[in-house]
Amino acid sequence: MTEGQPEFRYDDKTLGTLEKYLSPERLAAYINFARGDRWVAIRLYERNTEISEALYGIIQPLEVTLRNAIHNTLSEQLGGPEWYDKFPLVGPEQDALEEAKRKVLDRPAVLTPGRIIAELTFSFWGRLFSDSYDKTLWVPHLRKIFPLKLQNRRSLVRGRLLQLKTLRNRIAHHERLICGRQKVQQDYDDILETIGWVSPTVKLWVESTNCCQERFTRPLPKKPKPALPALPA
Repeated sequence: MTEGQPEFRYDDKTLGTLEKYLSPERLAAYINFARGDRWVAIRLYERNTEISEALYGIIQPLEVTLRNAIHNTLSEQLGGPEWYDKFPLVGPEQDALEEAKRKVLDRPAVLTPGRIIAELTFSFWGRLFSDSYDKTLWVPHLRKIFPLKLQNRRSLVRGRLLQLKTLRNRIAHHERLICGRQKVQQDYDDILETIGWVSPTVKLWVESTNCCQERFTRPLPKKPKPALPALPA
């Protein structure tokens, strides 16, 4: 417990309240993994939150690094930072672009390339590596972002981005990453590797500043022993 935080008592009443508001359905997998022990199940749920928070913290620099790498490359190759208005985007991507512009204007704010780029989603950037853009974006432009070993492997890049988008969505929707889904170490390694495809320097920075490994390996708190009954006077 961090200094200054109030202490929480994990008694039967508070455990029942937590189960009610987190929902029995959401906690069912944790309770099953804990063999019916609600105290352990709640602690596992807390651990899932900690791991989700840690992984999201490194998905963020992945997303920012990728979108800026794409934006910088296409700005250079397609005649300026408003490349998205000069390049014929496919329907869903064009719709996403128009929605991003609307969000900027609704703030209200001046419509600048930096603001538009920041509004476009991870899904948008990932779809630029789909089959639809193989000849128009990947071959002439986007493969230059990646190391030589990946420049003929668009489908591998696309598959990895889809995988990490799914992970990002699981975290955003408070879904389970542990207790039957034993992939968090692989998730971590995949995120770092993907950042490294774009920038080894950013990868090293992220690797040196995140808390994932500590949270993956931290033991659960020990369950307190039940209090002994008072001895008769």
